[in-house]
Amino acid sequence: MKKSFILSIATFFSFSILSVSNVLAQSKELRFVAWNMEHLAEQNGKGCVPRNDSDYTKLKDFTESLQADIVSLQEVENLAAVSRVFPESDWTIILSQRPTSRTYSCRGNNQESTQQRVAIAIRKGIVFQDLGSYKELAIDRSGLRYGVMIRLLGTEDTMDVMAIHMKSGCFVNDYTTSDRSACEVLEKQVPILDKWIESHIKEKRKFVILGDFNHRLTTKNNKLWSVLNEMNGEPILLKNSMQYLKGCHPKYPVPIDHILMGPFAAKLQKEGSELVHYFPKSGEQMVQDDMLSDHCPISVVLKIN
Repeated sequence: MKKSFILSIATFFSFSILSVSNVLAQSKELRFVAWNMEHLAEQNGKGCVPRNDSDYTKLKDFTESLQADIVSLQEVENLAAVSRVFPESDWTIILSQRPTSRTYSCRGNNQESTQQRVAIAIRKGIVFQDLGSYKELAIDRSGLRYGVMIRLLGTEDTMDVMAIHMKSGCFVNDYTTSDRSACEVLEKQVPILDKWIESHIKEKRKFVILGDFNHRLTTKNNKLWSVLNEMNGEPILLKNSMQYLKGCHPKYPVPIDHILMGPFAAKLQKEGSELVHYFPKSGEQMVQDDMLSDHCPISVVLKIN
């Protein structure tokens, strides 16, 4: 009896060690993805982009083709909505804690909007810590999105990851010169995001910020990029995965989705791994009707030890 019990314990620990080893081996290279899913609702036929079972199946199949490990998601209603595309058997989903905000009548179909939250989907087996929501980005204003954060835990590297969705409607190159209300809101969000970046730089922490910035960071002399990429008058060497790529939308090729890597995280990037994932069938010849959402996923691979 005792011998059998000892063998069982030994077997259990051997399996546990093997499992951990597999997790660490799988975590050598991680594909980070940012994807605005365009009003992903829990229920069929609901919200500003009403979908049916076939639509959710297409999204789920496309998700599997991404070979993603960490996915920053925007415009998702709740956990149930995300789970229809990222099944909880394969993914752990961290949803921002943004409270329910007032809905509105959707443009085009006159349905009631669903909630827009930010989430991170983490492939099962990846070791991480949930750091909660970054509610400061909402500047105490109803309707603005919270960030959501995790910390990846490797054997040598730790990396903070934040998914964001910034204020929409301010697409000028210098938001400080515009009197548009969207630009005034963005101007209040910028120092909050900049503070998060600078605190990580000071602590020499690896970090990635990814999601829908609603801003064309790659345009020449972009004000937001210059603010984020400077501290005390010196460049901090942020890297943007979209710096030399164009967005997939046929009407809007200048990207507003970005994956920003801090200087220490940027050193871990697998060279040439930046991608824009066009939707199936037509690839780069894609037209708007081919799109499963109004943003294509973007991605980059980092080697994490």
